[in-house]
Amino acid sequence: MNIRKNTIIYVGCPAFNKTGGTELAHQLVREINELGGHAKILYYDTTVKNNAETVNPAFRNYVDSYSIIKDVDDVADNVLVAPEINIQMLDNFDNIQKVIWWMSVDNFLKTNGFSNAVKFYGRFKAVKLLLKRRISILKKTLSNDILHLYQSEYAREFLANNGISNSKRLSDYLNSVYLDTADVSFENRENNVLYNPKKGIDFTQKLISAYPNYNWVPIQNMSNTEVRSLLLRSKVYIDFGNHPGKDRFPREAAISGCCIITGMDGSAKNNVDICIPKKYKIKAEDKNIPRIISVVDDCLQSYNTKIDDFSQYRKVILLEKENFKDDVKNIFAKDF
Repeated sequence: MNIRKNTIIYVGCPAFNKTGGTELAHQLVREINELGGHAKILYYDTTVKNNAETVNPAFRNYVDSYSIIKDVDDVADNVLVAPEINIQMLDNFDNIQKVIWWMSVDNFLKTNGFSNAVKFYGRFKAVKLLLKRRISILKKTLSNDILHLYQSEYAREFLANNGISNSKRLSDYLNSVYLDTADVSFENRENNVLYNPKKGIDFTQKLISAYPNYNWVPIQNMSNTEVRSLLLRSKVYIDFGNHPGKDRFPREAAISGCCIITGMDGSAKNNVDICIPKKYKIKAEDKNIPRIISVVDDCLQSYNTKIDDFSQYRKVILLEKENFKDDVKNIFAKDF
């Protein structure tokens, strides 16, 4: 990729939505600009024109302006970073340098109609079926002519298994609300078992129904500050969702002092994206419910000792912001 002093780096993002992925897009824009580059958030799916309504309030500390598709200067010196869920936005331009950022794997397959293919053929074989049905998408997606950035080890493996060698790591880091560890105490915690009701809820409901006496607490309709407060006083966070990328909730919980128990789908399967001991990763199968509950109970009853099992994970999380800065320098700032 050719980065010059006058290069504008556009980072694609759906307007207003607040997710881990959209926050990450805004973090990249701020980091490039702080390093001396020139980056802009590029909104799509926007139905409003007012800046105050288009930029989510949670992201105004990252950006103070934005662009939309018609504002892009389509010249060879500029760069467009498209999220994997909307690689079609690359079709709008002929001259700009094009990059795909794999913040997830499963969301790409779902967006392009491959949920059933994944179920029956597996994630890697599913992409090969794309050849017969979506040639134009395939050429952009699985081409070494385009630079591919991966947020997770899960995405790196996915790209490598599909013949992509032109790839670089561009991971992420948590919101600063979670990175101040001065207020983390491992004493006097409540026996809360936290879960995200938007992920793996069918299996989680089976756990709740089988063992209703635990204090199951959903994390929902809360600000970052409210989530942090809940995590700081709780002992356990479970996540039996699909983990389409290196998810934030497990890291937010871990850095806040919770024991983490996950399934083995998506990024949870490898020992890089969620680097916790194997005994805390259990397949989301009915036959494993007693085993899962046994691990939950062990964490609740022996929290003061079990929390040490997650010390390495916490160390890794605390290094992510510096690693992100290094990634950005390596990819975008070497010619500033």
